[in-house]
Amino acid sequence: MDLEFEIFTPETEEDFASLWRFNYDIFAAELKMRQENPDGFIVDKFHHKNIYLAARSKADNSIIGMIAAHWQAPYSAEAHFGSSVAIPPSDGGKLGEIRLFSIAPPYRKTAVVTTLGISMLLELAKHQVTEVVISGISVQKRFYERLGFKVTGDPVAEGETTLYPMRIKLPEFIERCKKLQCFKFCN
Repeated sequence: MDLEFEIFTPETEEDFASLWRFNYDIFAAELKMRQENPDGFIVDKFHHKNIYLAARSKADNSIIGMIAAHWQAPYSAEAHFGSSVAIPPSDGGKLGEIRLFSIAPPYRKTAVVTTLGISMLLELAKHQVTEVVISGISVQKRFYERLGFKVTGDPVAEGETTLYPMRIKLPEFIERCKKLQCFKFCN
């Protein structure tokens, strides 16, 4: 497996078509969280308000990871956990939501995960987002907790996956990363 990759912002129709296929492969075919369909595409319901980052293999230009985020209500986490997950930050900043954080199986224990996750958290901070909510899948709960996310309620099942409501305060995350020199992972 070639570990050389680049983080990029999808911009073209071809970029997004690749993301929709990747989204389908992970969330319908693998995790069974979405219905399979003959098109092999899943376009996110919040596409109109999302920002995206993706990871691409330098060897063959294939998508090996993606992440989406936004900071406008409603939040998809509300559908799973109720409106309590959408409480605005007490510091007056914006609440953001990370969605569709997914990595191709061979790359799940590589720097792709950390680089993509940290890059999106830093991007959200540029937009005055001070807290982020996610629907964290159970198999990645420890990873999210290591980043600084905290479980804020009871888990729920979606398809064959268990989701946890989780939240992180970005200023604290950024300070911790500065001390730990996490930013070396980001392009």
